[in-house]
Amino acid sequence: MTDSPKLVALRKALAVDSEGLDTDAKKQMADDAIVQILDALKRGVLPLGMWEQRCLAAAIISIRGGRYDEARSMARRALWPEENRRISAIARFPLRPGMLSVDELGRELEAARNMKRRVAPGKTA
Repeated sequence: MTDSPKLVALRKALAVDSEGLDTDAKKQMADDAIVQILDALKRGVLPLGMWEQRCLAAAIISIRGGRYDEARSMARRALWPEENRRISAIARFPLRPGMLSVDELGRELEAARNMKRRVAPGKTA
C-alpha cells in the first residue's frame, strides 16, 4: 500500500532534530507532534488503529514523566509504515481505558499538559 502524500509530508515535518534544544523546546516539539498526529487522524490522513493508539498513549505517558524526546519518538512511531511495526516493543504496550479514541487521547494530552511534575528532594524545578 502506498502512503498518501499528506502522510509522507507529516512524517517529514516531524523529522526535525531536537538535539541541543532546551527542555522547554523539546517539550513543545513533543506536544506539537502529538497534536499534529491527532489532527491528521481527525482529518483521515491515517486510520486510528491499535498501533496508533499505543504509540500516542505511550507518548502522552512519556510527557507526564518529563521524557520529551521519548514522547516525540513514540508519537512519530504512529506514522511508521506497516512493515516496520512488527519489530517494535510498542506492539506490546497495553491499550489503556480512556486512551482509545482521538478525543480521549486529546483529553489525556491536555491532562498531561496541566499536570505538575514532582521534583525530587534537593532538586529545583
